Amino acid sequence: MISDKYISTSSNKSSEITFLRLAVGVLLLIILVEGMVLQKTLGMEKTVIVPPVIEKSFWVSGNEVSKSYLEQMAYWYAGLALNVTPSTGEYQKQQFLHFATPSDTGRIAADMALRLDFLSKNNTSTLFTAQTLNTDEKLMKVAIVGDLDTFVGDRRASARRTVFVIGFKYLNGRLYVSEFKETNEQDMFGTGAAGK
Repeated sequence: MISDKYISTSSNKSSEITFLRLAVGVLLLIILVEGMVLQKTLGMEKTVIVPPVIEKSFWVSGNEVSKSYLEQMAYWYAGLALNVTPSTGEYQKQQFLHFATPSDTGRIAADMALRLDFLSKNNTSTLFTAQTLNTDEKLMKVAIVGDLDTFVGDRRASARRTVFVIGFKYLNGRLYVSEFKETNEQDMFGTGAAGK
């Protein structure tokens, strides 16, 4: 009788150990599957953002942003940089540089300072009227074609058709300006490949 009791207890312990090993194995398998699913979906989430004035919605996902987001931001940056008077230029430059990539801030600041020096020395102001937006989502660049009017005092000194390209980088959940320069209609995105 006592030996039957020991055999039964030993058998129960063996069954419990087998059951616990199976349970741990199933839990490890579940953790492995969850890890694989998490790895696959990481960076695939989309955040839908609505601008202050609702014209179009846009999204950001991983390291990508929607075409409408690039276009709306490029239009805003072009206005900030090109609709300038000598009295508002410095403030608008600082606002613009707040959104520049850290590695490109110096170059963009130097370009804007040259433009502002010219405006103050000649008592001129500029007004940019955008006509068309051309977007390259892969390069994250927007070429804005429009009319740039230059005024001396209160008289229009010149009006010309211009193309400005604005390049972006999406870093750490924030869209930065990495490039702002005048180009031409043959090479809108400033890549050196005419007719692109």
